Amino acid sequence: MMTLELNEQERQALIELLEREIPTLRDEIHHTDDYEYREFLKTREQVVKKLLAAVKTEGPLSGQVTSTAEK
Repeated sequence: MMTLELNEQERQALIELLEREIPTLRDEIHHTDDYEYREFLKTREQVVKKLLAAVKTEGPLSGQVTSTAEK
């Protein structure tokens, strides 16, 4: 398990970064011809969306994200 504590300014910056990454990944997925790389990018997009959802659902001042890391 990993806990990341962020203040509101850090949380907003992380949200902005993750939101910017999604269209970039979509563009890369669209333009790649390599099947394996495309699948990697699709997985990465889902991870970014999951992180974004987790950060957005926290309370306005909480900014704490908890996840379970796979071993």
